[in-house]
Amino acid sequence: MDVKTKMQNIVLSITFKGAEFNLRKLAKLLDGAVYDRFPGLVYKSVNPPVSFLIFASGKMICAGARNMGDANRAVEALTEKLRSAHINVGGAPKIEVQNMVASIDFGKRFDLERIAWNFDNTEYEPEVFPGLVFRVEDPKAVVLIFVSGKGICAGVKSMRDVKRAARKTGKILQGYISK
Repeated sequence: MDVKTKMQNIVLSITFKGAEFNLRKLAKLLDGAVYDRFPGLVYKSVNPPVSFLIFASGKMICAGARNMGDANRAVEALTEKLRSAHINVGGAPKIEVQNMVASIDFGKRFDLERIAWNFDNTEYEPEVFPGLVFRVEDPKAVVLIFVSGKGICAGVKSMRDVKRAARKTGKILQGYISK
């Protein structure tokens, strides 16, 4: 089965060791930043288009990048903005991938009801959600599968694991294609 994957979202955690941010001051320095009631500042980068949640502790969450190059460029650009505003960020930030979400096209329609009956690692409640939740152990991933043969892979930390989970799922479910 020919399985196609496309990255949709990468979520990173970023830590500036020893840094503390004055979020009110930061909100004034970063164009478009929003600091209101939430315990963090929301900042949207335009190029590349990603969103940051910035916390006073020196930690951040970056979401919305579609590839690691864009994610790293966004972190570098924000780090440079902070440094040029004379905000102490210390050395290079520690960056960790927390989650990747990719779309999958299996190219075939599936009989979700049969899959749910034959596999223990699934959840399927079509009255609540039209997709079947298929859990993969190696690599550890969750694949949401729809009757159309399209799906979503989440919970992985590399594009390599996205592709492995998609291929493995496609191979396992090859016998459950709708006629």
